[in-house]
Order: sequence, then structure tokens, then C-alpha cells
Amino acid sequence: MRSIVVECVVPTVPSRADEVETMARSIGYNVVDKVIQYRKSIHHTYCIGPGKLDEVKQLASEKKIEAVLFANRLPGSQVFKIQKVLGGTDIKVIDRNMLILEVFDQRAMTKEAKLQIELAKLRYTFSWGKEFLRLKGILGEQVGWSGPGDYPYSEYERGARKRISHLEQELKDVYQKKRALRDRRRELGFPIVALAGYTQSGKTTFFNRMVAERKDTGLGPFTTLSTFARRVDYHNGADAFSFILVDSIGFIEDMHPIIIKAFNTTLGEISDSDLILLFIDVSEDEEIVYRKMTASNEILKRIAPNVPIIVCINKIDRCTDDQLREAELLVSRVFPGTPQIAISALKGRNTEEVAKLGYQHLNGGIESKSLEVRSPS
Repeated sequence: MRSIVVECVVPTVPSRADEVETMARSIGYNVVDKVIQYRKSIHHTYCIGPGKLDEVKQLASEKKIEAVLFANRLPGSQVFKIQKVLGGTDIKVIDRNMLILEVFDQRAMTKEAKLQIELAKLRYTFSWGKEFLRLKGILGEQVGWSGPGDYPYSEYERGARKRISHLEQELKDVYQKKRALRDRRRELGFPIVALAGYTQSGKTTFFNRMVAERKDTGLGPFTTLSTFARRVDYHNGADAFSFILVDSIGFIEDMHPIIIKAFNTTLGEISDSDLILLFIDVSEDEEIVYRKMTASNEILKRIAPNVPIIVCINKIDRCTDDQLREAELLVSRVFPGTPQIAISALKGRNTEEVAKLGYQHLNGGIESKSLEVRSPS
């Protein structure tokens, strides 16, 4: 689908156009151009100014654009007003959050993930039906199949609420089963080590190496949507020690609370863990590394404030010595006093040291000697 990325950039808020473009390309959008406008504040009607929107309309006509992807968050009223200016339903208009949900939708493989995504979409767009009807000028008219005196939105609202309630009950059953499984692991004496970090930071690559699996990697943002847990057997001399390693969904900056809530099972695995391995991609520009690190810190403070952390500065095979030193300084600033280790999950550099450091945290600082990976169970 031929598309353009549009963004209104205001002071103190970083641009997310490149991130949106990466997400869009990862699920098949053909991004042919970007339109960026710098303003003191978001335009109340169109996000970007009316003049800039006219430019987007002209560009869409010239380049036969089928979708306009906003890097900003748009309320329903803006989506429909922008769409009206651009020519109606012939051009798809979505914001960053809806694009994230589209990525989720394409990546979803399990029943749990599919239920969570549908619930997030319904909650995020709940008010849009009312706005759509208002803009169409039909809100307040009677419709035969709804019965005398009923309104189109009332029927939409009833249907949406009923579906949301059904999804919540289905997910509640999933949550209870997962909670029981976590409790069972603890009864058996298996500590839980959770992998966390910004999307595409290398968590799944590390997971594959540790448990000898081949989970998909390199598909773009949010390759992992549902949690995957495997047992790892660790040997410290004659003493055998086992733990559960959990891979989970990656973080993203300024993710809407509704989307985060829809994935509370996944984030719950992190909250209930005994140790978090936080992955930082050091191969990117310093400003981007800092932003993603800060976003990850904020999320962890919210969902797992009391769980110890080891910061894994990943992808050192793709960075210079100067980049690594800067990253180590940034980690010390954002996570003061937190252990950090530079690794390459892809090449296997220092991954054994991560296991040793994790063992020390979970077992009172006893020096460890070797790692043995157990066949997936």
C-alpha cells in the first residue's frame, strides 16, 4: 500500500517519524515520502496546519497515495476531519497507536495475543463510532432496526461493550491459567528471569541462544507479542541450579495506556520475575539510545519497581569503542548503581558472563562456573 508518513513536531517532544516508517515498512507499507511540520503546538483540528494538510492532499494525489500514517496520536475527530479533507474513505488515515496495533495484528500467533489485540482496538476506537456518526450528520435520527427513538451510536455502543466484556472474560481465564503456572514454578523452586527492553533490542536473539531455540527474529518491531518461557539448567560445580527464562513483548516510547493494559499478562511476567535482564541496543545514535533507555526505565518503574535489574548493553559487534563508552556512561546515569555488562547476543560475546552475573544475584554472590542448556520443554 503506497503511503506517506506525516508528523507535527512540537518543542520538547522527539520526532517519531522514522520509528513509524520502520514499523510501517515491516508490515508491508510502501512508504514513498515523509511530511514533517514544526509548530509550537498541535493544530486543534487537523494536527498539522490546514496549509500543510493541503500540501499532503496534493502530494497524495500526485503520488497515488493510499494511506497517510501520522506519527502523532490522533483522536477520532481529527482522523475523520483529516480523511474528509483528503477525499473521504479512499485514503486510509491512521495514527501511531493504530499502526502499532496493526503491527501487533500481523505478528500475533497465539490466541492470547489475538484476544489482547482485538480488545485494545475496541477500547482505543470506542469513541470513534460516535464521532463518525456526528460528522456524518445522522446522530439523533431514528433507525428502524434499532427501534423507535434509538440512535445509531446506541446500537454501536451496545455491541462494542458486549464484545469488550466477552473478550475480558476470555482473557481473565487466560490470566488465571498463567498465574497458576507461575505459582507452580515457584512451588518447584524455579526463580524467574525476565528479558525486557525496547523493541528490537535483541532479547529474542539472547533467548534463542540460551535455550537452543529458533524463535523468529529480525522481522521488525514487535516480533515477540506473547511470552515464551523455557527452563535453563545452570551448574555451579557440583550444585545444579535451574531457572525459568522468559521472553516478552518489547517496550516502545509513549505507548498508549490502553495498549499497555491489553498486554498486562505479558508485562505481568516481568512484574512477577525475580530478576530482569534489560537489553539496550548500543548500535544506534546516542540520542536514540538515551530516549529508549529512559522509556524502558519509566516502564520498569511502573510495572516492576522492586525487581533487581542487570543492564545488558547489546549489539557491541555493531558499534565503535566510543559508542560503547558513551552507552556505559548513559547507563550509569539512568540506572545508577545497577550492574551492567556489554554483550553481543548475536555473536555470543559475554552471554556466558550474563548467566554468571544472574546466578550471583539469585544465589547470594557465589561464583559460577558453567552453563548447560536444557532441551525446550
